Amino acid sequence: EVLEKLQAEIDQLPLSNDDADEEAKRYPDYDIVAQMPYMDMFVSEVLRMHPIANGAVQRCAATDAIVQGYFIEKDTLIHADVYSVHFDRELWGPEDPYEFYPERHETKRHPMAFLPFGAGPRLCIGMRFALIEMKILLVRMLRDYSIQPSDQLQTKLNIRERAVTAPEEVWIKLVPRSV
Repeated sequence: EVLEKLQAEIDQLPLSNDDADEEAKRYPDYDIVAQMPYMDMFVSEVLRMHPIANGAVQRCAATDAIVQGYFIEKDTLIHADVYSVHFDRELWGPEDPYEFYPERHETKRHPMAFLPFGAGPRLCIGMRFALIEMKILLVRMLRDYSIQPSDQLQTKLNIRERAVTAPEEVWIKLVPRSV
């Protein structure tokens, strides 16, 4: 259902329009992918459930402090528990936060409820580039193919958390679309 909604949105873009030049059809640009509200919700939901750089959301205490009754010594590294925030029922309900539901991003949430790129003045400087890169890739791929799970998808999806959180392998089937 989500794939069908994404492809329907892609099919409405000027890419499939006969007036668009061949370069624009092959390589969608920022202006094109910025017109995709469902794609925005989809990418946000993927990043909510599978944040890429958990280890990067950290700060160093500048001074001794007491936060919610806990003493934090100066120079202590503090890591945000992104998973607990991203799966909090109060922040992400009423739908089950463990279910993939892109439409939950239609509702305005607390500004610190969504942390895949950190927050505040130290927000990841590559965020906009990463988002546009993901969306352009998805438009190019889903315009021509449908994605289906492979028989090995679940057994091979070993998520590793190193500098970034990513699966070792992703096994899918790309099936050519007949548009």
